[in-house]
Amino acid sequence: MSELPPSRSLVQRVEPGQLIRTLSSGQLLMVDPQRHNALIICKTFHAEFAGPGAAVGGPLDVESGGVVPIGDVVLLHPQDHQERQSAYAKRLHWMRWLQQITDNPLPAQRARVLLFSLEEFFSADLVSQLPDDILARLVGVLPQTIAAVRMEMTALYSPSYSLAG
Repeated sequence: MSELPPSRSLVQRVEPGQLIRTLSSGQLLMVDPQRHNALIICKTFHAEFAGPGAAVGGPLDVESGGVVPIGDVVLLHPQDHQERQSAYAKRLHWMRWLQQITDNPLPAQRARVLLFSLEEFFSADLVSQLPDDILARLVGVLPQTIAAVRMEMTALYSPSYSLAG
């Protein structure tokens, strides 16, 4: 990992249990904008995605119920007003991205677009490890819908073997 300037404080590779305590503390952090990492932040009835550069913690996540890290998550402390503004803008960007997916009236299509998008940014292997119920909360579908779309995608992209020689 590259060295950060000494003035930049860093919260790195924290356990999910510690992560929820950190986010609930009210301290404002941001997901490292230079890495393929993200957090899924579970709320009472839905979940939110905080991708690279997004603000987390602070007033946004005080009452979060859980956190699922995606990738090797590194959290940074925004250093000044401009960096905080940028982090809040990135959080809004990720919320709008999810809103565009959620606007689709077909649940299977919402699940499909979410999975394709996540696999495009992260790896299919990494996305396959994310729980169906958490992904479902991101786009307002049932966990069974995520599972069915995953099976459909696996069948669609797995090599087919022919018995004919």
